[in-house]
Amino acid sequence: MKRTLTFIVAIAIASSVWAQHATTFVFVKITESIMPLQRGEKYEDPLDEALKKAGLGEVTGGGSMLSEEKTIEWVGVDVELTDLTTGIPFLRKKLTELGAPKGSVLEYEHNGETVQVPVRD
Repeated sequence: MKRTLTFIVAIAIASSVWAQHATTFVFVKITESIMPLQRGEKYEDPLDEALKKAGLGEVTGGGSMLSEEKTIEWVGVDVELTDLTTGIPFLRKKLTELGAPKGSVLEYEHNGETVQVPVRD
């Protein structure tokens, strides 16, 4: 009985720790044609710093969408959020402050549904 109880308690603790670290992937599509280094300086670095400082997540990557002519059409930033309720409004506000243009969106899944939220109204 004691071993079973210990095992159940260990599972409960592990589940609790895992739930505290669960994140939601958010793709930030920014409708701006800028080079990768500029993307990092303008969006990725300040966004990562702000998210970490607020305890809401981190930037995990980024990329560029190229046209057939090999020009940058728009850029993307990958974010892992720890809390959607607080994180989505935070991302919208911070991206607006950083100059993300109209047409930029946040894309993520919630309850099995794909959600798109404009950065700017």
